[in-house]
Amino acid sequence: MNIYDAMNYINSFSKLGKPVTSLDRFHRLMDALGNPQDRLKFVHVAGTNGKGSTVRMIASSLARAGYVTGEFTSPYITVYNDRIRINGRNISDEELCSIVSEIKPIIYGLDNDCSQFEITTAIAFIYYAAMKCDIVVLEAGLGGLLDCTNIIKEPEVSVITSVSLDHTKILGDTIEKIARQKAGIIKEGCPVVLAYNKAPEVERIVHGTAAAKACSFCTPDYSKLKIEKCDYTGNSFRYKGDHYVTSMIGRHQIDNALTAIETCGILRRYGFPALTYSTVFDGIKDSVVPSRCQILNADKPFVLIDGAHNPDGMRALADFVRTVPKEPKIMVCGMMEDKDWQTALGFMTRYIDYGICVDGFAPKTVFAPKLAELFREAQVMSLKDAVPRAMALAGEKGMVVIAGSLYLASAFRKIMQ
Repeated sequence: MNIYDAMNYINSFSKLGKPVTSLDRFHRLMDALGNPQDRLKFVHVAGTNGKGSTVRMIASSLARAGYVTGEFTSPYITVYNDRIRINGRNISDEELCSIVSEIKPIIYGLDNDCSQFEITTAIAFIYYAAMKCDIVVLEAGLGGLLDCTNIIKEPEVSVITSVSLDHTKILGDTIEKIARQKAGIIKEGCPVVLAYNKAPEVERIVHGTAAAKACSFCTPDYSKLKIEKCDYTGNSFRYKGDHYVTSMIGRHQIDNALTAIETCGILRRYGFPALTYSTVFDGIKDSVVPSRCQILNADKPFVLIDGAHNPDGMRALADFVRTVPKEPKIMVCGMMEDKDWQTALGFMTRYIDYGICVDGFAPKTVFAPKLAELFREAQVMSLKDAVPRAMALAGEKGMVVIAGSLYLASAFRKIMQ
């Protein structure tokens, strides 16, 4: 089997599979595969925004400390393999093909109602177990309670990042309903870390779930945070007396770093003593996630790409964009129909001088002329033509922002290869 055969097989499964009301389907699959996840230790991370960055910071810190660390994220940005990593290295094509060859006949003997994400998660569990990972930092895919990653039994820590309205048709149409889904990853007696959340009901629900399951509960103490720098060159801050730096830009990355710091503190106390201050400092500083408020060019013009795709994500991006002293500000924008794209884009357009709107880079994109209506001035064109046009409009003193969807970011990277 070559990589094209492997990807064709994975892609033969639907995005979501049949609707899920329990984890029974995934339990059957993992039983048939020998339950490799039961031989692993996990940090389980759920949330609406900030999961990818928080996962990267925790995983990088663990790897810096000398632990063989698996890192599982979604969706992929450049290639499928970047969802499944160990110590910063993607699973190779050869390793991926070997596992797909192993599981294909087993899956054939079961029903074929699995989703692509379930197949991907199964591949990851097999890989991490075979490579004898000391720990895996595992990002939930959708929600938490009924997400297939929730098959794991007793994580070392359950982490819940920022929670907001997203995937409302599946997870619920209120922040309380979504918070309950995210809190579904909390297991009896396992420590819980909750990131800062603007909505107090999120902390009430997560804290209440942790208490009901006899879990220790931790959230960052913002009275002990002192921000020293927060601009387009990065962040510098002190927390509980210690100094930290993030290479990833934006105020929200400080929030993600605090969540990672608290998580690493718990891990250090419960079996991972090599997680010293210096390894966590280096892990956070070195963490870069492609297309998460990432600077592609620092000047002439300033070019930024971000996967912000929902209101909270776009608000965080807008808060950063307004602080960048570059004019004019040009946005290449493409968004997905299943997001609250009108509200999300509303946070950004007030800071954008000109929009260049695109569609067709993925299934179910918003019709570009609809996006254009939300900008003061805008035009519609293909993604291939949009970036050169944006660069020309921005000139040497301006700024180009490419944002609206991680699928847009992925498509852009493929075009630029």
